[in-house]
Amino acid sequence: MVRRTLLVCAAILAAILLSTLNSTGKAREQIAAAESVSITPRIRFEYENSTLTITGDTSSVAHEAILRQAALELFPHARHDFELRQLQVMPPGWALLTELTLRAVAQTYSATATIDESKVIVRGITLQKTAWDEAAARLEKNLPAGTEFLQEVIELHPGASLEIQCAALFQSTLQGRRVEFPQDSTELGSTAFSIPDELIEIVADCPAATVAITGHTDASGNESNNQQLSEARAISVMTYMIAGGVAAVRLQPIGAGSSAPLLDENSAHARQVNRRIEFAISFP
Repeated sequence: MVRRTLLVCAAILAAILLSTLNSTGKAREQIAAAESVSITPRIRFEYENSTLTITGDTSSVAHEAILRQAALELFPHARHDFELRQLQVMPPGWALLTELTLRAVAQTYSATATIDESKVIVRGITLQKTAWDEAAARLEKNLPAGTEFLQEVIELHPGASLEIQCAALFQSTLQGRRVEFPQDSTELGSTAFSIPDELIEIVADCPAATVAITGHTDASGNESNNQQLSEARAISVMTYMIAGGVAAVRLQPIGAGSSAPLLDENSAHARQVNRRIEFAISFP
């Protein structure tokens, strides 16, 4: 009788445990699915110094295999670095969009491309303008509905000097972009680091270059305070770039106060745009 009772209890406990495990497994699946829905898919291609780096999100094992094969085909002599993860829920046409973007990047000398649900952005320089234009047109023709294509690719002639190449890449990186600050602040926001990070890489490849870092403020407050604030903003960016490996002697912080606004300050948006950092590259 005792043995039978023990067996019955064991069976009940096993059933409870199995039910709990099943429930936990389903809960984990639901959590994973919810997390996949909440994560915005992104992928980034970076081609520089004969190294192709691909980081971001793929839709499947097959999609990742397509990108790896395309990388070998399009960049046969480059080093390939991959850091990819699979998401369960992806936008329609994600695999085709990413492959066409990678094929467009292959027509550049150096470029960075980022893709998310709403836009494709490519910045870089090319030695083959016709080939780039054809690849860009093919990509634009196959964009999913509602996806925007922004490209800032500058043509560089093959015989150009290193200084010209550096200046062109510098210009391409900064085109249409700014480092902005909150009011009365010298702290770089979380979205402001990408530009200095990219400039650090360019400066490392251009050993003769020096960079002027000019801080600007809006017109709020008195000009003496604005001058000090603009200089502090320039020094804040300079300090960040030094921490990234750029020698201090190659960086020149400048404070411009509120003397050079981009917009007339009749709105909060205009004041935000005017609070910024501008960069200029030069060579001896």
